[in-house]
Amino acid sequence: MHKSSQWFAIVNPHSANGKTQKRWPHYHKRLLEEGFLIDYTYTTGPGEGTRITRNLLKDGYTHIISVGGDGTMNEVVNGFFSDNRLINPQAELAVFSHGTGCDFIRTLQIPKGIEGFIQILKRGNKRQVDVGEVLFYDNYGKQLQRYFLNVADVGLGGETVARVNQQSKLLGGKLSFLIGSIISIFKYRNKMMSCEIDGKVVCSGRLNSIMVANGRYIGGGMMIAPHAELDDALFDIVVLGDFSTWTILRNIPKIYRGTHLKIPGVGVYRGQSVAVSSDQRILLDLDGEQPGQGPIQFRLMPSILCLWGY
Repeated sequence: MHKSSQWFAIVNPHSANGKTQKRWPHYHKRLLEEGFLIDYTYTTGPGEGTRITRNLLKDGYTHIISVGGDGTMNEVVNGFFSDNRLINPQAELAVFSHGTGCDFIRTLQIPKGIEGFIQILKRGNKRQVDVGEVLFYDNYGKQLQRYFLNVADVGLGGETVARVNQQSKLLGGKLSFLIGSIISIFKYRNKMMSCEIDGKVVCSGRLNSIMVANGRYIGGGMMIAPHAELDDALFDIVVLGDFSTWTILRNIPKIYRGTHLKIPGVGVYRGQSVAVSSDQRILLDLDGEQPGQGPIQFRLMPSILCLWGY
């Protein structure tokens, strides 16, 4: 069978606390039973999803499946790009979400599990979606570049993700992130930050977080950007002001429901480029991973990636 019509799955065996490795052979068998010819490989360490995807696309494959959590999906999406452009503009991505947070597929309203994923492949719905590009720095002052599909968070989210990813996620996505969030909220101190959108400073001062959203959900189900669309050619930027620990804790239920935008001190903006700077150390959360720190620049690339299930 020709590579251009065959699916290739990049499977993170450690996702969902190792459950993916146990269950993938069954999932693969179900996909074959339904008539989908799918090759696959396991990732063996951080960053490998990007390298494997890049090699597959350069080798002629055009249909890629990410199997794992939001971090795996982020690695795979990054593999679609090389030298600041798509390796193959005709390449397509399907996301079989099997991780801790599974926030990205909430925006798509895709059901979890293999049967829901089989229905996505059978229906064949796909759409060109926006991708965010971000420039940031590592701990040694070197500038790095990454791409993201879902949500980036500067401030509290970066510290929360760093904490959650260092501890076991045995409690499941929602509970792990909730506990990690609450611990972080108590330990976190709001930062002096400046946020510039499309070249204009929209807020500057002591802020809790700045969320740059393409999708709607973060942190295991928090609807941080309820109006975000993956294909509207705009980021939704949600800024949480100088909130006290108690104010944040009291409003967590509203954040899960997406009814927090009217809280005094929450700013909501839209734009295609965002720059966040601070004299303090500000951490970046990118699709549930913590790759680096500020200053940070975001740029939206409209309708650039073909995504199944949307």
